[in-house]
Amino acid sequence: MPRHRGPWLLVIDIAIPLALYYGLKALGASDLTALLVGVVPGLISSAVSLVRTRRTDLLGMAVVVSMVASTVVAVVGGDARLLLVRNAWISLPFAGITLWSLRHPQPMTYVVTRAMFAPRAALMDELWETDARFRHAWKWITVWWGIATIIDGLVRIVVSYTLPISVVPATDPVITVATIVALQIPTLVLLRRSGSWHRVFAPRRSTVR
Repeated sequence: MPRHRGPWLLVIDIAIPLALYYGLKALGASDLTALLVGVVPGLISSAVSLVRTRRTDLLGMAVVVSMVASTVVAVVGGDARLLLVRNAWISLPFAGITLWSLRHPQPMTYVVTRAMFAPRAALMDELWETDARFRHAWKWITVWWGIATIIDGLVRIVVSYTLPISVVPATDPVITVATIVALQIPTLVLLRRSGSWHRVFAPRRSTVR
């Protein structure tokens, strides 16, 4: 699932859970126990992030809810694979929300990017109001994001239920990186074709006109 929290994503969401899982497995822990312990760092990180920002972050809340729900289901069902597939619980609803946002005046990818690049929000708003190619680009970016995230979720489900349990955790960062790349390429290409990439995202370019 696509989410971005800077370098800590690599450490807390990927490196530490992998180290805990394979470390505990080497010590003789069961797959379910090792996976449950590996969920803890990401859960704490997401909860702390929500508390520190002191605002409603729907994606962040979805991550926390998904992690808690998948943990409960895995424990009750005693099935480690239910925990392995937890990221698909985020990817597929996220894809649905992304595509549904095309029905609204501004698609979600535009709204999220505008929030991330607050100093350039005024310029982005101006381009949205005056440049049809800019609006068209963001609508197609949203379509691609929705498709890529659906594929991400389906791949995670297939991998979680077909590969050996001990192999699946190592595939998670590979799928994550592949999805991030798949999201960035159409975003870059479409914005460049619209002629707005350099105006909005060029480094060290002032947005004051």
